[in-house]
Amino acid sequence: MAATKSPLRERFEVERRRAAMLTFLLTGAIGIIIGDTWINSWAGIPGGLIGGGAGYGFIYLYESFMWRREHGGNHD
Repeated sequence: MAATKSPLRERFEVERRRAAMLTFLLTGAIGIIIGDTWINSWAGIPGGLIGGGAGYGFIYLYESFMWRREHGGNHD
């Protein structure tokens, strides 16, 4: 039988994805502005995707690291 996750772990998973998605939107918008304004007009969308992906990855990894630091690994 599958082990159930603790309510704290479930809330963490939801909050980690929410924080990463909000960061993706913010850094994506910044990437579009920077790419479109300072690089070239065709670089806006790729710049937004690159910036958003980098922001999402950074926050997701940071939150995962902090969970492991505070709770000792992947224990539920």
